[in-house]
Amino acid sequence: MKLTKNRERNKRRKIKRKKQWVVSIDRPEEIYKHPWLYYTDEQIEKYAHSGGMRRTQERIANRIIELLNIKSGARILDLGCGVGYTTGAYKKRGYKVIGLDVLPKMLEKAKEKHLNVILGNIKNVSSIFKKEFDGVVSASALQWLTKSDLIKAAGGINSITKNNGKLVIQFYPKTEEIMMDTARIFKKHGFRGNIVIDNPGNPKKRVIYIVMKKEKKQDLKKL
Repeated sequence: MKLTKNRERNKRRKIKRKKQWVVSIDRPEEIYKHPWLYYTDEQIEKYAHSGGMRRTQERIANRIIELLNIKSGARILDLGCGVGYTTGAYKKRGYKVIGLDVLPKMLEKAKEKHLNVILGNIKNVSSIFKKEFDGVVSASALQWLTKSDLIKAAGGINSITKNNGKLVIQFYPKTEEIMMDTARIFKKHGFRGNIVIDNPGNPKKRVIYIVMKKEKKQDLKKL
């Protein structure tokens, strides 16, 4: 009888210790560490003329707009805007959008689309902008940041976002642990919200979003 009970306890423990997911393949950010090492001029040209990449990024941008849930005409910042696929999608929906990217060649392509873009690093946004945005968004860029850079970026994003402003970030974390840790970092820097996962049961189609709102200081004191 005791043996049966022990087996049942062990089964429950295994369920509680459910194995977290890990992306098995190495992506460019793990191999190259910095985007400017991976995105050569040749790579950027391919990226800028890829219909498949454009459709993917525009689909992500439309999902971000849905999760952002703010009125057309709002002022938003697109972090890691690249060649402007997402920035262009936000502009078409009537948002007053500024794109930011660390790669000059990417921005050249974005400017060809007549988009308002600025050269800069995500971790340094507080030195570039004031507290002026109703929303801050990002697609497929955050995974390039180290943890220390992410901590700096989270504080900077808070400082440039209006009270009750929205934050929606789509990114590709290497592990479930990194995904959870990223959400915790933003919460420690004055944001509240959740992680939204589209197609959670399909690793190949899984898309992860951090969806949060900046809290007022008096609201944070209550927590």
